[in-house]
Amino acid sequence: MSEKHTFPWGIYIGDLTDNNDSIPLCLDSKQGGFCVLFDESSEQVSNNFIENVALKLFEVIKLGELEVNIFDFGRKRFMHLSAFQSAKLCDIAYSSNSSASKFNTVEEIALYRLQELFSNETRTLSEYNEQNSIRERYHLLLVNLDDFPDDMSSHKRIKRFFDSAYEAGFYTIAFGNREILESESKSTQALLDKFPHLTIENKKIALSQELFEFADMLEDYEFEYVNDNKDKIVKGLLGHLEKEEEDSVEQDFLSVPIGVAGRDKVYFNLGLKSESYSAFIAGRTGTGKSSFLNGIITQIAQNYTAKEIELYMMDYNEGGLEFNKFKNHPNCRKLFLNCSNPQSAYKMLQEFNGYMKERAELMKRRGVSSINTYNIKYPNEKLSYKILIIDEVQEMFSKGFKEQNEFNALLIKLAKTGRKFGLHFILATQGLDTVEIDKAVISQIALRVSFRLSSDIEAWKIFSDKEAHNQVTKLQKYHFIYSNPQETTVAKADYLDEEDIETILNKIVENRDVEFVLTPAIVESEEEELEEDVVDEKREESNKYERSSREQEELLKRYGFKARDFSKKEI
Repeated sequence: MSEKHTFPWGIYIGDLTDNNDSIPLCLDSKQGGFCVLFDESSEQVSNNFIENVALKLFEVIKLGELEVNIFDFGRKRFMHLSAFQSAKLCDIAYSSNSSASKFNTVEEIALYRLQELFSNETRTLSEYNEQNSIRERYHLLLVNLDDFPDDMSSHKRIKRFFDSAYEAGFYTIAFGNREILESESKSTQALLDKFPHLTIENKKIALSQELFEFADMLEDYEFEYVNDNKDKIVKGLLGHLEKEEEDSVEQDFLSVPIGVAGRDKVYFNLGLKSESYSAFIAGRTGTGKSSFLNGIITQIAQNYTAKEIELYMMDYNEGGLEFNKFKNHPNCRKLFLNCSNPQSAYKMLQEFNGYMKERAELMKRRGVSSINTYNIKYPNEKLSYKILIIDEVQEMFSKGFKEQNEFNALLIKLAKTGRKFGLHFILATQGLDTVEIDKAVISQIALRVSFRLSSDIEAWKIFSDKEAHNQVTKLQKYHFIYSNPQETTVAKADYLDEEDIETILNKIVENRDVEFVLTPAIVESEEEELEEDVVDEKREESNKYERSSREQEELLKRYGFKARDFSKKEI
């Protein structure tokens, strides 16, 4: 299996053979894709050819770094590829709604990469993945042109996406009966115009100059399309994937059970494996959202020491009583109770921004680029993961908060860059019906959890997935939608009695070594925090004065004058 993180320069489609020789034939991957057009008798050959090409791509890209997205409404035509569905490496959009939802997702990924991820040094996903330890997945899009794009798809939107899809990490194989060439759909024609055509007539593949400039030189060769033992390939890939999962260091730094979906356990995961680094949790009063959040916070204490995960918690519930039970939490560095001023959260984000700068400098000195590689390289000096938890965060998105734009900017920066340095956040809220979340903020939060909401408006602010959107206003108590880059599922939350929490935490503190336990710095009110800020300002002013005095004293000595004792009375 390949260990390469770059996309291959060529797409292997078969071999040219003569009596004495066999030459592998590849399409230039920079074309971004190709269209397979077949006649009535050749559909099965087309299916077999496309599936073989896809399986070969799985073999030449590091396993886990390629995902296949199929847009196809008919019977399941790629049976071997569907074996990768359980590993979240393949999914099928089999209806108009699921196709629209899947296209929304891939379009959002592409725009994020093009607008936020790339730079002058890394202009394609292949270049980015070669230079970064936290890598993004490549996508192979298999598009049945009879099904997608449909008449409802915007021609401009489709064209804009596919014009830059390859740079963003998307390779496309579109396919259909050759009659699709007569389609009146502008969106369909956009794909047909974008990619070169490979035709299959009477079960035989024809190589044209559109695909190869030197096609006329191939007349002396027979072309045999890639047609390997697909069962063997799939078995080998799945076996390798299973072994990689057992040996992988790319594990989630946080994984705690939160509920069940049918007979399967559902876990709240943050980290490399789940591709989720921050979370957004929503749910109306009485739906189970608060109990769910309490369960996550409690289980962090049960499963991780303070040297592994540190918490910074802020309670914006009216009266500030929700987080009182966590005053003895062994992983909590700082606990804010009775918050009402959005400034407190703004300052905490600034503090996290400071941690980001400190860790960036440390890692630069040590020659590593992420907390994962740092902790592997320096096992005796491991850095803890820090999570900022803000309950009832809607206050920060209200128009009355004058620093809202700066708050959003800090939040986006933390979501995008903080993950490299082990800095993360969990935002929770009862509702968003009267609040506008910046789309740039929500787009950076991969893990979204929602209990029942009151309106479609709230649902659209959290989920782009139409199926999730349709369900979220109908959920029963303690049921929630769990959506991350790998799956969207409906589950029932585990129940934790609130009265048991303090008992559980006290027992952990009693039994855990002191070096693995934190005592939270508790801020009971904004006034207390203000006093702390004033003390900090005075301390900084005093430090500046002392530095200034020392500098003046050194200057006098340098020029031969007698040093004097500068005091505040003399100033």
